[in-house]
Order: sequence, then structure tokens, then C-alpha cells
Amino acid sequence: MKINPTKIGSNDRFSDDYLFQQIQNGQHEAMEQFFNRYYTRLCRFGQGYESDYCLVEEKVADVFIELWNNRNILDKIRNPKSYIYVIVKNNLKKSQKFEQFHQQIDETKVIHAMSIPSIEVEIIDMEQKEINKNIIREILDVIPRKSRQVFELSRIDGLKYKEISEILGVTPKTVENHITLALKHISKALKSYDKGEIINTIY
Repeated sequence: MKINPTKIGSNDRFSDDYLFQQIQNGQHEAMEQFFNRYYTRLCRFGQGYESDYCLVEEKVADVFIELWNNRNILDKIRNPKSYIYVIVKNNLKKSQKFEQFHQQIDETKVIHAMSIPSIEVEIIDMEQKEINKNIIREILDVIPRKSRQVFELSRIDGLKYKEISEILGVTPKTVENHITLALKHISKALKSYDKGEIINTIY
């Protein structure tokens, strides 16, 4: 199946469960809408496990192809959103490059590698476009890798704590602790800037 990333219609028109039902029935348009809804988010999420963006894109695309090829069992999936995030995570963790990346690069370099302009752009688009992207980037860079990942899933992707815990294989309390830690780092970083409007954007 050829997946066309071109956006068609409204990605927020139908629920994930409804799209899964339609995909199971062989509806290509539903597959395309589900792809458009999650492809970019999953690629960003995948970079928490793999630094090679081309490889991340390949693995994410494979997930959608696998989803289509196994559409006959989609009725067994209770939470489509959590399901695809977990599949992406597992696929990337199995890759040899992920192992090498994790062994050779320390925590500081991982955080630097995750400084992706698209993350800041998304925050700005959602909240306040006039905010300086460089300031947002510097603030996000102070957050430890795992806490930043949890923070992005919560504040950018809009996932609930329970969904994040299922995706990352941790308890909801651990997710809450990561959010608290991230906000603590952000609050500390905000003291360096005399821009009160940034607080509303981050929080």
C-alpha cells in the first residue's frame, strides 16, 4: 500500500477508534487520515530513541504499513494512540543503532541531539506565535532527557498520564514525577528571562 502523507480533510473529524474500525474495513482514506494525524508526532517521539532521523522516519512508516497489513486484528486494540507509540518505541529499541547510540552518548549529548526546531515551532503554533523560538529552545534544553520526553508527550501531544505510562512502561506516578521535575527546571530557567508570557506557553 502506498501511503500519501498529503493532508486530506480534517484530521480531528473522526476519533481514533472510528478510524481503526474503518481501516479494518479496508478504507484507504481512514488509513491516510490516521497517518496524517500521527506521523509527525511519532517521528519526534522516535528521536528520543534514535538519532538518525531517516531511520526514525523509516521505522515510523513501517508501523503504518504493518498496521494496514494486520488490519484484520485492529478490533482487539483498546487504545490506538498508545498502541502505535509503543510499537514505534519497541521497533526503535530493537535496532542496532539505538543500542550504539545509547552506549556511546552520555545524557548531556542526548539532550543536545534532541534540540529539534519543530518541537518549538509546535509549541509556538499552539500557544503564542510571537514568542522567541530561541528562548523556548533554551528552556527545553535544561530538562533531563526522560523528563523532557514525558513533558512533550503530555504538553505537545496531549496524552493523558495513564496513556504515557502505558507507552513508556512506567507508572502514572512516575509520569507525574517527571512532569513535576520538568516544570521545576522550566521555572528555574524562566528566572533568567524577563518575559512573563513564556510562562503561559510552557505551562
